[in-house]
Amino acid sequence: MLNAIQIIVSALLIVAVLLQVKGSGFGAALGGLSGGSVYRTKRGLEKTLFQATIVLVIVFLFVSFLSVQSQS
Repeated sequence: MLNAIQIIVSALLIVAVLLQVKGSGFGAALGGLSGGSVYRTKRGLEKTLFQATIVLVIVFLFVSFLSVQSQS
């Protein structure tokens, strides 16, 4: 059961990260400087996606920890 949850959370996490990278330029995703390298705040859907990514990472780590603990 934990393995299935972990697979689902990891797939959602991959989609969330890819959507964030799609929003910025390809050069910015690889750490390069782009023309819009000015600091700006996240708003609307971009902020929600960012927060959802953080929550998914925390859930993924928690499920992974539970999975390791249940096997030992």
